[in-house]
Amino acid sequence: MNRREILKYTAFATGAAVSGSLASIILSGCGSDATDKALADGYKAKFFAVGEMTQLRTLVDVILPKTDSPSASEVGVHKIMDSMVGEVYTAERQAEFRKGFTALTDYLNKAGFADKPIAAQTQILKTLAASTDEATKPVRDAYTDVRQQTIAYFLSNKEIGTKYLNYLPVPGKYEACISVEEAGGKLWAI
Repeated sequence: MNRREILKYTAFATGAAVSGSLASIILSGCGSDATDKALADGYKAKFFAVGEMTQLRTLVDVILPKTDSPSASEVGVHKIMDSMVGEVYTAERQAEFRKGFTALTDYLNKAGFADKPIAAQTQILKTLAASTDEATKPVRDAYTDVRQQTIAYFLSNKEIGTKYLNYLPVPGKYEACISVEEAGGKLWAI
């Protein structure tokens, strides 16, 4: 499965609307100009400004930090999210995402999120997710959206799928003559 197919299926899984003309979907005027969108590694942001990409990278790394597997940003989750929102979302959905993401980053900035150690950052997000306060509902919803996308894009990444998860390539290796025991004790369904 190539990257385009993964992105397409991930968009369906996360409820994002897919449009036939991706070029007409790019939200204009919702960030800084094109010269402000090039990141240090050469990636050119499609939706977020450079500062927002930095915030997003920090956020996805708190959601899925480096353990025995790479962190979310090490496999490019923040870039996939930028690409999905910037190229696949409808203009209406982009505006909704922008509003929520702005509310989320404002909330995190007020809490001093970026300056805190990872344990404190994790606690801020846990407190937000567990909050029942109606005033924080838009922020909670935005965080839930980012968290779900982070997990979906992480798990659909080729490196994670092939090196850190159980992986059975489809259609798989053809073996013409094997015993039932070699097939796991059961015949394969067709």
